[in-house]
Amino acid sequence: MSQEIVSKVWKIASLFGKVTPGVLIWKNNQVIFITEDGVQFQTSLSGITDIKWPFLRMGMGFDAVINGEKYKFSFAKPNASAAEIEIVKGNPLPSVVFAHQYIDDISSLMDIKEDRQITKKWKELLTVKS
Repeated sequence: MSQEIVSKVWKIASLFGKVTPGVLIWKNNQVIFITEDGVQFQTSLSGITDIKWPFLRMGMGFDAVINGEKYKFSFAKPNASAAEIEIVKGNPLPSVVFAHQYIDDISSLMDIKEDRQITKKWKELLTVKS
């Protein structure tokens, strides 16, 4: 799979914990997670294990163990108060900057169709690994 995928994603700490926006990238046979603080991990598919697609995220997110650490991701904004980011193109990797955060923001509901399409791409990619 030689294509590149760049997707907004939210890392979920726990049921009521902090939500960290970032970008998940598939590039050069590597999966890369970047937040405002920079690259959080970069790994091959073999570094990703125990992949699950929880029903509670409507199938638009996954849990996995990545390089020995547990991660929970959502391709759909997990709650209305979660921060939004902008992806700034860069070479070789993009960077992530805070865009805004509104407590009553429901605009993410309009993104569900696109979120499902992105999730489908990642599901196919991560299924190839199995």
